[in-house]
Amino acid sequence: MSHAPVFYTVAQVQFNPIAQMGEYVSRLQERLRRGGFPDFRTENQFELSIRRLDELQPDVQQQQQQRWSFTNTQRTEGYLLFSNALVFHTTAYDTFADFLQKTISGLKLVHEIVELAYTERIGLRYLDAIVAMENDTLPQYLNPSLLGLSEALQGRLGHSFTENLTSIEEGTLVTRTVITDGNLALSPDLVSLQLNLQPRFAAINGRHSVLDTDYFVIKRGDFDLAAIETQLSKAHEIITTAFKVSVTDHARQRWA
Repeated sequence: MSHAPVFYTVAQVQFNPIAQMGEYVSRLQERLRRGGFPDFRTENQFELSIRRLDELQPDVQQQQQQRWSFTNTQRTEGYLLFSNALVFHTTAYDTFADFLQKTISGLKLVHEIVELAYTERIGLRYLDAIVAMENDTLPQYLNPSLLGLSEALQGRLGHSFTENLTSIEEGTLVTRTVITDGNLALSPDLVSLQLNLQPRFAAINGRHSVLDTDYFVIKRGDFDLAAIETQLSKAHEIITTAFKVSVTDHARQRWA
């Protein structure tokens, strides 16, 4: 589609924890720098861990997690490395074949340097920005079940939100739809998105919807690049089906 609505795509593969991952980063950074990802940063993330001792006294602890970021010069795609996972993400999505190749190449490189043993979770996620073109309206683009009361009530819309969780084969499909007025409605976990959005998405300011489609499989298995590639391809097929159900024929014609 020449006007495809996808603005962010991410694949994540979790593997066996490597306590000394930091010792391998310099070798990985040099290979990725030569491979088109010269922008490198070390970052610290802070997460809250809540352990309920009883109803009155939960134990809340702040945990620090280190990660390493490798992006291209334009900061439109790159890798995030954790002690137990690799993420490939992009805001310049072209084809799934290209996206898959870069994901597998990154994993292959990590495996060559670290020697991974198994995978724990494999996930794929697409975010699409649905904006009516010219004289169209949003209801012409979305499945009516996703509109909620966003078109029925008067006043300025804060937001309309729907979510579905479905078990498919060995995995879980989570589909979320947010409708709002204003700038692009990013999910809370993407507010600090490191990559640069494409100009047409960064310029969104008005009634629009974001389709957030995530399919993942949690299952331990030997580290096998061919198996990971097969699972990501299957996830792509499932997400594509969910997307086709979420939007109308009119929308697909407009994006063609």
